[in-house]
Amino acid sequence: MTRDNVTEPQADNLAHHKKHSQYNETFIAALQWLWGDGNLAPGGPADLADMLDGIDTTGKSILDIGSGLGAIAVDLVRTHGAATVVGVDVEPHLVEHSRERASKANLSHAVSFETVRPGPLPFEDETFDVVVTKDAIVHIPDKARFYKDVRRVLKPGGAFAGSDWLRGGQGAYSDTAAHWLEIVHLDFELQNLEQTSTALRHGGFENIRLNDRNEWYKTEIKNELATLAGDKYRQLENMIGTEAAEHRLRSSQLKQQAVDEGFLRPTHFLAIKPT
Repeated sequence: MTRDNVTEPQADNLAHHKKHSQYNETFIAALQWLWGDGNLAPGGPADLADMLDGIDTTGKSILDIGSGLGAIAVDLVRTHGAATVVGVDVEPHLVEHSRERASKANLSHAVSFETVRPGPLPFEDETFDVVVTKDAIVHIPDKARFYKDVRRVLKPGGAFAGSDWLRGGQGAYSDTAAHWLEIVHLDFELQNLEQTSTALRHGGFENIRLNDRNEWYKTEIKNELATLAGDKYRQLENMIGTEAAEHRLRSSQLKQQAVDEGFLRPTHFLAIKPT
């Protein structure tokens, strides 16, 4: 698939991805219903601003890993002053959505998106000033190798800022967490804070900062469940169907239990590549 043109067989493949990917069209419609247009994770623009606290993004070249629907990449230019942003994702139909978003925002000259395969990033060494990722690397099993590759594409002194879904404790998942992960059908690879800090350090980063946001999410998940009640729930049901809406509600209920138990710990991190 080229960046601008899709042939008929490729269009068939894209339709297949939309239906069978982890983030199919029904799922992304439900997530945006919960968290706002363009958001596949909670927090929105305010969460991105917190994630970038202490980083100068003005005039910088930025790589957005797991760019989803493109809202973060667009916001990095429009709100945070980035010169250019390249977003990458493994889901072709999400990249398609992202390009449409950048075009509607008249930012296609500064924001671009690429479909990538899992594995090494397809960029030269020391290409970007900043690398960001929001709630996407939970899907990556080998965090240490990934962090080393991020360090490779960063310029000396560059910042790596992100948000990741971490876990409390170690060893076996709690019964609640295991049940939640079973019904959401997502290939989450959850590490704890200590493992994340160690992996970033072994990846060659310094000045590592982790901000555990479990308490923040205890409030956010209550807001999420409030959106899945009464007339709002019936609106979602009409939009995505009864079965999908019931699944979304059950998933959020179990997630709240996992958060309240201290198992699920959304965490911001910041790490710097040495000069």
